[in-house]
Amino acid sequence: MGLSPVAPIDPEEICARYDIALIRLSDLAPDTPLLRAADSCFSAVTVPCGARTAIVHNDAHNLFRQRSNICHELAHCFLGHECVPPLTPAGERARDGTIEAEANHLAGVLLLTEEGAAHVMFRRLLDEAQRIYGISEAMLNYRLRISGAMTRFQRASN
Repeated sequence: MGLSPVAPIDPEEICARYDIALIRLSDLAPDTPLLRAADSCFSAVTVPCGARTAIVHNDAHNLFRQRSNICHELAHCFLGHECVPPLTPAGERARDGTIEAEANHLAGVLLLTEEGAAHVMFRRLLDEAQRIYGISEAMLNYRLRISGAMTRFQRASN
């Protein structure tokens, strides 16, 4: 997409580039407050849509969470995870912890790359990083830790 390794991404542009339809839950279920609430447990889901793929996301969530939700679903697509129904025939939630962990990790990398995390630390951009990268404080701290950027910065500062 022509971005530098430290540039923030726009999940909507990535969806467009890879021909993934991005659908707001409010467009599908405008009268379903339980699903659309900011505290709803429904975040997003990837679904086959004919020959295409679609991501349905809860647009009632805050912007940081929406970006994270969409990137999580993009990660499933990029990792080649099979689309499976969210519920088993018995009505229980279908969840594979390994697949979800892979998608969680890649979603974080999409939102803040290793290079981006180092950029934040070594350019002393902590106060601006959430706004620059469109991520929550929890995601920022997680990525700074897991990428090793925080440790490298602390060692270089001693």
